[in-house]
Amino acid sequence: MATITDAQLRITHDHEKRTARPVVTCKVNFTGMEYCLMKGCPEQNMFKLRCQLWGADSGLTGADDYLYTYGTVYFFPDPTPAGTESRTFDVTVGEGVLDEDWGTDEVYGKLILYNLFTLTSIKKKTNTVSHRF
Repeated sequence: MATITDAQLRITHDHEKRTARPVVTCKVNFTGMEYCLMKGCPEQNMFKLRCQLWGADSGLTGADDYLYTYGTVYFFPDPTPAGTESRTFDVTVGEGVLDEDWGTDEVYGKLILYNLFTLTSIKKKTNTVSHRF
């Protein structure tokens, strides 16, 4: 199955406008067989990549807090398939979207790659960004 590497989250915060811009980047690495299939059937969607934002600390429950799902979805193969594809998820949201607790917030991205043939998925977390929103 394909892998996700170099998953990174960067967040810029505009205090005056009360907005935040979380940007998640990653690389999707396909196996030789997957790449061969994508080149041979470029019109067939084989993989789907989505990204979510989560809060790493949720108090006593131990479960992370879901914050946001990016509207952008990437399908593979794209018009120019490659063995490794770089992707970026970029949005501007109100700072309240990332304000998941009463103090410093710990936010990470979760990338999910779905194999549309086998109906399996893999997940990869980014680094965690600590900031007060």
